[in-house]
Amino acid sequence: MDELMWLAISAAAVFIVEASVYFYWVKWGNGSFITYINDSQRPQRNFNVLQTFHTSTQKIALVEVGDEVWVYSNGEIMFGTKQDENEYAEVIVHVPVAAAKEAKRILIIGGGGGISVREALRYEEVEEIIAVDIDEEMMNLGKSFDRLVSFNEGALNHHKVKTKTEDGRRFVEQSLETWDVIIVDIPEPTERCPSLSRLFSLEFNHELKEHLNPGGALSIACSTVNLMPEYMWSIEKTLKECGFFTIPFHNFSNKTGVDWGYILASTLPLEPDDIQLKVSTPFLTEGRLRDVLELPYYLLNKQNQGMVQTDQNTVLLDIVKRETNV
Repeated sequence: MDELMWLAISAAAVFIVEASVYFYWVKWGNGSFITYINDSQRPQRNFNVLQTFHTSTQKIALVEVGDEVWVYSNGEIMFGTKQDENEYAEVIVHVPVAAAKEAKRILIIGGGGGISVREALRYEEVEEIIAVDIDEEMMNLGKSFDRLVSFNEGALNHHKVKTKTEDGRRFVEQSLETWDVIIVDIPEPTERCPSLSRLFSLEFNHELKEHLNPGGALSIACSTVNLMPEYMWSIEKTLKECGFFTIPFHNFSNKTGVDWGYILASTLPLEPDDIQLKVSTPFLTEGRLRDVLELPYYLLNKQNQGMVQTDQNTVLLDIVKRETNV
């Protein structure tokens, strides 16, 4: 009887130890999704972590939320197969194309998901789109992950599209090509990735200007401007310092309550009334375009605020740290 009792106790002890190890692995160790999804970014409804993996530059999580798939990078939502992503892509692509003289050649920096590339392919005049992303595995997701490929309509596999796995700045600096439209759609710099500041700097904007065809247009994503308008003002001031004519624009999402900011830049004088859509899209109608080009009061930079981002300072990073504690 004593022997049976000790066998039972031993078995229970082994079970408890193994369960504890497994719980630690799932909760805090390599098997944990906590390190892949920040608490503030967790879905507010039931979700299923499909996959987590490391790449050379980031930690990626693919998360199923209802019938959507959200892609996380280093704990933050990067993009997903959701309606507000369609709205975001339409705004950042179709506004600069509407402003540009031509749209035969388009460069997209940060195009690994393929959603903005999908929108650029709506133009019959497009001859070539180059999509640059620093992370090869992110680009491969956009090319081969079935649910993402379905959402981006196979854009990264289109015969007019060339994909480049490279640092966006290095690619532009080493290129002899020029483009009609350039779209810079990358996250804001954080302490985890401060080097992203280099893709917003005065020095890099000079490079972009040199690679923009006459009558061309540039658009740059400016993060969540309802949280940090100074971020957008600083990007605009940097572009103006470079000699660009600029028009800030935005898109407020009724679904998420987030106001996304952008800057439109051109080497030629440009007025909002000059911008007319060249294709019809589900979200960005002519009426909606007028709303996008009209800034709300809290984004109006009446006092010329903002600072110039250079390769030598941390203007944008400091704003992000101050306003989001990232």
